Amino acid sequence: MKKLLSISLLLFINFSISQTQISYEAIWLNEGMEEQYMEVETFWSEIKKEAISRDLQNGWVVWKVIKDPENESHSKKPDYIVMNAYKDEDQRKKQVNWEELGREAYKGKLSKSKYKKEFGKWEGTRKKTSRFLVERLDNTEWKVPQGSKTKVYFNGFQALNDDYENYEMKYFKKWHEKRMEAGELGWWEFNKVINRSENENQDVTHFTMDVALVDDYFQTYPEASEFTDQMMRKHGASSRKRIIGDELELKFVQFAQN
Repeated sequence: MKKLLSISLLLFINFSISQTQISYEAIWLNEGMEEQYMEVETFWSEIKKEAISRDLQNGWVVWKVIKDPENESHSKKPDYIVMNAYKDEDQRKKQVNWEELGREAYKGKLSKSKYKKEFGKWEGTRKKTSRFLVERLDNTEWKVPQGSKTKVYFNGFQALNDDYENYEMKYFKKWHEKRMEAGELGWWEFNKVINRSENENQDVTHFTMDVALVDDYFQTYPEASEFTDQMMRKHGASSRKRIIGDELELKFVQFAQN
């Protein structure tokens, strides 16, 4: 995890561009298919590498959702989340024949019959897939020290009023930056949902991602000692409702190296 997250430094920098769009795929696996799914994503990593080299997308990340087997509600969570990043809408809308692109990526590495077999394996591993498309609204600087221990938290919120985005970008972001100065946080991003599949949650309007540098991340939030801060935090918290809350483990990553 440490090595992968360090390698992904440029990935997050590339994602921190206004107009960046990212598709989230939430994936539920068929029972007993996790090993086969990992083989599928290993296969696809070469195809995604080829796509990125051809400027068809900017990045690709596969996250495993950490679940507590003792928590019954966690059984409803997806098993994996795949993120495909694009520098803008124009790049995302480029037409791609993935099977043909994959043939190019594996040319001289796999026979035609072997390639066809490997390309079709993904369908047997997935029980359900749902999708969000989001657009980057804001993020902090990347301040994850090389080799540091991290925890990644992925949250989906419902905006309860028109002030929510301003609270996140103009108030809570400053608190995140204070946590970065204290060495508790290495990265924060804020994204807005612009589209979703029909089988996805219809209430989620925004997502955040926090890369925490401490184990007790949720117990170390800066104290709001001034009245103004207390009121801003109170009303800011009232402007949103958390619907999705996941901890993620990085499994695969490919990104454009500028």
